[in-house]
Amino acid sequence: MEKLVVLKLVLVMGFLLAGQMPVAGLSVPVQEMIPVIVDMDVAPDDIGALVYLLKHPGVSVRAITVSCGITYVPWGVANVLRLLDYLGFRDIPVAAGKETPLVGDNAFPTEWRGGCYNFYGLELPATDLHPSVMNASELIMSVIASSAENLTLVTTGPLTNIALALQANPSIKEGIERIHCMGGAVTVPGNVGFEYPAIPNYVAEWNVWVDPHAAEIVFKSGVSVTLIPLDATNEVPTSEAFRTRLEGIMRTPEAEIVHQFVQPEIGGYFWDQLTAVALTNPSVVTFESHYIEVLISDENQTGWTQSIAQDPPNTQVAVHADADTFEDLFIETINYLEPLPIFPGPLIIVISVGIGIILSFAILVGYRRRKTFL
Repeated sequence: MEKLVVLKLVLVMGFLLAGQMPVAGLSVPVQEMIPVIVDMDVAPDDIGALVYLLKHPGVSVRAITVSCGITYVPWGVANVLRLLDYLGFRDIPVAAGKETPLVGDNAFPTEWRGGCYNFYGLELPATDLHPSVMNASELIMSVIASSAENLTLVTTGPLTNIALALQANPSIKEGIERIHCMGGAVTVPGNVGFEYPAIPNYVAEWNVWVDPHAAEIVFKSGVSVTLIPLDATNEVPTSEAFRTRLEGIMRTPEAEIVHQFVQPEIGGYFWDQLTAVALTNPSVVTFESHYIEVLISDENQTGWTQSIAQDPPNTQVAVHADADTFEDLFIETINYLEPLPIFPGPLIIVISVGIGIILSFAILVGYRRRKTFL
């Protein structure tokens, strides 16, 4: 009888230990799955945000659309397709958006845009993937219409594609959980004129400045908007310390891609990466409720995201960011290795069963001593 007890203890404890062996996992809690459409302009910080969203176990990326931002749209689409193929996401549809803003000709400086031709130095294999036959706004409408659950639109570029979809079919608002947007400068100066003095606008942020009419449509749409503006992103600058930290521990393709794109020597911030992390972990930023109105009439203030005294508020605005927590969450997610399967390999079983034998023997010895004492 005692032998049978020992055998059962060995098997039970061995397999329990095998299932609890330390694995490279994610310590951040995984909440209910967030289904998203990502609308981006495929700059290096957009790529950092995208690989985070693709890697996070609590996010389901349903479609990707490319907007008229710093990357030329056709090249942005091609680069996203190569990235998705490389990372093993071959089933996510990708669509090209409008190549110019709704009104006017605002655009990022030409000399900034050529990096897309070689994917900013990222060398990836060619792909046989093709973009959607639908354009960006059509794909957005189609994915929302076919979804059984409301979708969050994560935007990290100008809002042109979102505005076009809302204009073409206002009823899609019923299928949008919220628009989670990187853009604007609410209580801090903008970055357009400071980064490119030839454009004397010191109140607007680039994404909103490129297409302020689209931003106005979005903020007046009645859809819930979460804004991650310069107010928060100014508190998460890129740094050599971050790059060195990541270099010392990186073990996934996603982490290697991010490492290549972090270039603190040329300045910059984790604009879009913070936006992605704030989606899954809202506590990484501090939110305030504001009514945001986009100024479009004054040439040197076009794109200013003003907070005005009007109720009810239409936007949750991130006004501060916890830089240390952001970096921890971002690195942990992009560097996350998939856990071991439920049924572990032979070597782990042998080791674990061996540990089980030792522990079971100790339990049996204690049991016999107790019987002798009694």
